[in-house]
Amino acid sequence: MDNSPWRKALTKFGLDDPFSPGATAPHMRKALQKAAPHLDAKVEPLKDVIDLVIPGPAGDMRARFYKPFNGQSPSPCTLFVHGGGYIIGDIDTHDLLCRRLAAKSVTCVLSLDYRLAPEHPFPAAADDALAAFDWMLENGAKQLDIDTSRLAVAGDSAGGGLAAMLGQMRRQHLRYQLLIYPLMQLVEPRKARPKALEGHMLSATALEQIISAYVPDEGVASDKRVSPLLEDDLSGMPQTYIAAAELDPLFDEGQAYRDRLRASGIEVEYKLGKALPHGYFNFTAILPGAKKLVDKAAYALGEALRAD
Repeated sequence: MDNSPWRKALTKFGLDDPFSPGATAPHMRKALQKAAPHLDAKVEPLKDVIDLVIPGPAGDMRARFYKPFNGQSPSPCTLFVHGGGYIIGDIDTHDLLCRRLAAKSVTCVLSLDYRLAPEHPFPAAADDALAAFDWMLENGAKQLDIDTSRLAVAGDSAGGGLAAMLGQMRRQHLRYQLLIYPLMQLVEPRKARPKALEGHMLSATALEQIISAYVPDEGVASDKRVSPLLEDDLSGMPQTYIAAAELDPLFDEGQAYRDRLRASGIEVEYKLGKALPHGYFNFTAILPGAKKLVDKAAYALGEALRAD
């Protein structure tokens, strides 16, 4: 049995296996919302944090805008799309992470609360992410003092897959993408994975549940908005930072995307969290070394967006 401190902390909040068989979406969401403030380390104050409502394809969407001290005006901005297997997570569960990214990058962050499965299967999350980016591009300069010539996308896990999708579909408007152990495909959930990667926040069983909830029509899994790893044309993609976790069933997919981007001439910085599980960007209070890696990613994001 894994008795590591981070495992004990997650077990305390019922998150050692958030996608355990029989767990309902409302139960999982409640558990994550309760645990999130205790798993992430606090970060220095920001100049402003503003809750917004922006238009989406199926109605208004919640969003949260983070503005750091000493930022540029107009400011570069990153659209952040949270993880949670398309089933759990929201702007509150990823609030501390977004605060850290804004503070350490000294650039603005816009975090999106997109529709979740199973109530809203594909293409809901993808449509919402695209609508949020387009709103930021068209309205950010006037409403939020955003420099729309210096934009990025970022996301973790399922949100990392959505960020990769945005990177592909809106590449001409992007300077940077930060992909955090991204979920890059749902076509082959049953592929062989080392046992050492099982049970660390994201198991093969969890991936099956995600597919059942988000893409109940199996034929949809090959859609590049679901599986951006299948995109053939990666020319003109923005500079990329991929943060990987060693104890992660998605490890090989992140590596594969790194290699394909580099083969297409795209500059990619790749950082591996050794002996760290999927999800470590949100566990800076309980995982030694996680905060340093998150800060490193934020610094890289800031340097790329603030550069002339």
